[in-house]
Amino acid sequence: MGMYHTVALAYGFEIPTSTDLDEIDRATAGQDHHPDGVGYIIVGDFEKTLLVTRYTRATENAVVRLAPEALAAPAELAGWEAALHTVAVRLGFTGHPAPAWLLIHNYR
Repeated sequence: MGMYHTVALAYGFEIPTSTDLDEIDRATAGQDHHPDGVGYIIVGDFEKTLLVTRYTRATENAVVRLAPEALAAPAELAGWEAALHTVAVRLGFTGHPAPAWLLIHNYR
């Protein structure tokens, strides 16, 4: 078994690691109306589960300038937040954290 290593930027929040992945798949079904969709990321060996949208993988040996105004317009963020909230509620997480930009270093 080889090691898996990625670095990415995504917009979303953490959900309990005990969340059933099939339930997430069912809750995200029908999200095609949303340009970036809603999905999930497993970090490490199920150490964290993230509900996210706008996933952008960082290229190896590259430098990316992160300016808030270049990441997304307010209208885009509002749409992503609504889509994330809809999926979170479907999963029973009405008191979920506010979405934020997440820098994800995944190594397993």
